Amino acid sequence: MTKIGLPLEGVRVIEYANFVAAPICGRLLADWGAEVIKIEPTFGDTMRFVGIQWCFPTDEKENPMFEIENSGKKGIVIDTGTKEGVEVIYKLLDDADIFLTNTRQKALDRSGLNYEEVKKRAPHIIYAHLLGYGENGPAKDNPAFDYTAYFARGGVAMSLMEKDGSPCNPVGLGDHMQV
Repeated sequence: MTKIGLPLEGVRVIEYANFVAAPICGRLLADWGAEVIKIEPTFGDTMRFVGIQWCFPTDEKENPMFEIENSGKKGIVIDTGTKEGVEVIYKLLDDADIFLTNTRQKALDRSGLNYEEVKKRAPHIIYAHLLGYGENGPAKDNPAFDYTAYFARGGVAMSLMEKDGSPCNPVGLGDHMQV
């Protein structure tokens, strides 16, 4: 009997992302067989701490909110505020196929991990940059979350509240529709 592998076996992804949108994409790529190496800042991905507001465990042994977005990945902590840290990322990119990020443009420009610099140093890389409000327009540099991008601006939040009540704090439907 012939064993059929997963469709992305042999693909290496370097994920420089936090919270939900890009990490859930990395999770999906890992589920399909890609080797995904997640880069976290020294203080950790924000998603490690989000479960506290819903009384979920947030320790090293159990952290379901973080695990939903990040299972199947390898991880490394890198200080991208230093030249040495950025050089480690470029060394990882030498043997990678995809660079996945949802880091805001100005931070990528400061660190030297923007599209132009990555293409110069690693022209073989597929550069995947998820932005909540797109590349153009007045909100392009703003942080985006389901609550602001989908629910508030799309009007969904108004349909999720009772008369004379306040909007609820819904689960991130927009980012999780892929899973």
